[in-house]
Amino acid sequence: MSGRRIAGLVLVLLAGAGLGGGCQRVGAVAQPAAVIAAPGAVDVGFAQFMRGHHDQAVVMTQILLDHGSTKLAGLARSIQAAQLIEIGEMKGWLLLWGKPLLPASASMDWMLLGRTPPDATLNRYLLDCRSAGGMPGLATSDELNTLRKLDGDERDHLFLQLMMRHHQGALPMAHFAAINAETQVVRTLAAQIEVQQMEELAAMAMMGRGH
Repeated sequence: MSGRRIAGLVLVLLAGAGLGGGCQRVGAVAQPAAVIAAPGAVDVGFAQFMRGHHDQAVVMTQILLDHGSTKLAGLARSIQAAQLIEIGEMKGWLLLWGKPLLPASASMDWMLLGRTPPDATLNRYLLDCRSAGGMPGLATSDELNTLRKLDGDERDHLFLQLMMRHHQGALPMAHFAAINAETQVVRTLAAQIEVQQMEELAAMAMMGRGH
């Protein structure tokens, strides 16, 4: 592929992601950068918190794959591969936006900054967040250590319990960002994560019936 063609593809990708520098070209018409939505508090909060949330899922899948026997290797590899790609996307956004990769605190109050006032479901989730000191559903250090020590069906059973709880804790945040983020790339990824994790929850529920 020629250098000119590679450069053209890079410009198209950057423009599609809202990162095309001073202008965005649509056909022959140049659009000023000001029309490209800038990230808001929801975009940044989602990228920081979901990235951290994904990190723990990768840790859990690696524990399952590295220690002893398991019947869930296919599921673990699928979850790990998808979430590593998404971690890369979210880290890339934060670097491009000049924002920290980690949030300044465990507060989820950025979820109060939606387009409409929080409803009863979101208020319950935020109360759970405050009770947990951050995102609910995360595995504790003791639970991860127990996962390392178990083997076979016992470990598979605990993995399914922890990962299902983990996914359930992320769904409200993904749903919120899919509706309220300022940038299209964040809304798109959040919606993708919501669908993906609902599908994985259904699959894990089926697998759990055999344990």
